[in-house]
Amino acid sequence: MSPGPRSPKRRWHRLVIPYAVTLAVMVGSAVAYNWHEPNPTDPAYLSPTSDDDIGGRSLARMLTERGVRIDRQSHTSDALVEAGRSSSANPTTLFIPAPALVHPFYLRMIKFLPASTAVVIVSPDAKLLRLARLPAGVIGTRLAALAAAPACDYAPALRAGTASVLRTRYTGRHELASCYDGGLTVVRRGEAEVTLVGANDPFRNDRIDEHHNAALATELLAGAGRVIWLDLHREEKRPGYVDNPALASQAPAPPSLGPGSPDPDFPLPDGPVAHTISPPEGGQDPIVAGPSNPLWQAFPPWVFAAVALLGLATVLLALARGRRLGGPVHEPLPVTVRATETVQGRGRLYQRARAPGHSATILRDQARHRLRHLLDLPGAASPAAVAEATAAASGWPPDQVTEVLFGGEPADDSALVRVAAGLERLLRDVTRQVPGPGAQEEHRHEGDPR
Repeated sequence: MSPGPRSPKRRWHRLVIPYAVTLAVMVGSAVAYNWHEPNPTDPAYLSPTSDDDIGGRSLARMLTERGVRIDRQSHTSDALVEAGRSSSANPTTLFIPAPALVHPFYLRMIKFLPASTAVVIVSPDAKLLRLARLPAGVIGTRLAALAAAPACDYAPALRAGTASVLRTRYTGRHELASCYDGGLTVVRRGEAEVTLVGANDPFRNDRIDEHHNAALATELLAGAGRVIWLDLHREEKRPGYVDNPALASQAPAPPSLGPGSPDPDFPLPDGPVAHTISPPEGGQDPIVAGPSNPLWQAFPPWVFAAVALLGLATVLLALARGRRLGGPVHEPLPVTVRATETVQGRGRLYQRARAPGHSATILRDQARHRLRHLLDLPGAASPAAVAEATAAASGWPPDQVTEVLFGGEPADDSALVRVAAGLERLLRDVTRQVPGPGAQEEHRHEGDPR
């Protein structure tokens, strides 16, 4: 068996398949990248107690060796309270490795921290910077962190050297320093100095030994004798407010939210807690404080990435294994029946039925049909016109042609044989005289499939 010729209509496959393969590779790469990307909700992510690849145990050990005391906190409110108690005699560094899980209201409280507190935030995105009211923005992102030289006069960066922080690029309003082509930017919020780091590579166990990542991480966090490490792995809700003026005035914690709206950065609802909190006049974005989707948060992101990859693999497998409809396939017939056998079989049936008249009628109809075709006569031509044209083409007398083509029914089988022989001779004489393709055709009996 051999397939038939390829249809031109199917040539569009040549154009579609390369783009489909390219799209599949891009989607697969994006899903695999998201799968490989660490999840901040993973308990091991930049945790000072985790030895996993994405943990921060190596950094914590380096800081301890330099005499830095690490205070691990699992709630942002507690971390802010501890950071607010620092002083010039006891400076503190607040380390926030997972800012996406911190409610923006907590990040707005950074402006209440004293000048003796430095804040280091790892890879915040543009939306978080805007909602947190931090004086910085994002000017570009990369798929992976790139090692770059400091190219600035910021002392911690100069002492560290080349590091892998160039992934998210920041720009700040009245920035104090901008290093690594925007991968590290220092701004001031209130009295506190805030350092934005564009990648988590310098702090991870599996990347801290690359380039001078370890030197940069320790230089950023070891400037003070104490590091408050916010080990947060779940998304925090919007903070409430204190309705007791006595508690709201206690020091040395940052000013709490008391009755009313004491600060334009912390708008409060008039009645019960609303789902959407509008910003103050002139603000940019509301903060939606409605309930989150528990089903989405019940699974880590790699689960959805795995499902997407499995779905893509299933589609590709179905396309590869599916049958493609092509042209008809020419197959040999299982049995070949000669035309003469068909004619003989029908003749025996008519003979057994003792119907010579009906058999003669069929033979004459077929002969007249062939003659009309050979002589280019219309299908509605009268018997006289057919007989006249046939006599002129064959040289037979018109009366004899009329008798052969339109004579009476034979009485027996012998008469039927004479009728068939006469028709055969008449057709043979006509085909000898008439030129053209039709004259060369072999006389076909009824039932001839050719």
